[in-house]
Amino acid sequence: MEKNENTKRYKIPQDLLMDILRILFGNKIKHQIEGIKEKENIIILQVYYTDTNNSKATKENIETLLTEYSEYMEGLLSDNTLFMDEEEEDNQ
Repeated sequence: MEKNENTKRYKIPQDLLMDILRILFGNKIKHQIEGIKEKENIIILQVYYTDTNNSKATKENIETLLTEYSEYMEGLLSDNTLFMDEEEEDNQ
């Protein structure tokens, strides 16, 4: 049976990069660094999720971490800083 892949792009702050990579490597999730925004100290990361429970848990873990970081940094980050919308993805 073939596994479906779901690709998600994130802007990862430098503060969270090692934590996110540790999660991805620990769960053997394919990913790719697409770019670096030096002025913002942000890494653009593309993650390839599959339809497995492990992959779903990893996605939830990463997105929870990014959401909590966003809430912690409220006022310093815009709402869409860490989660890329479709329009922004097209412009990258």
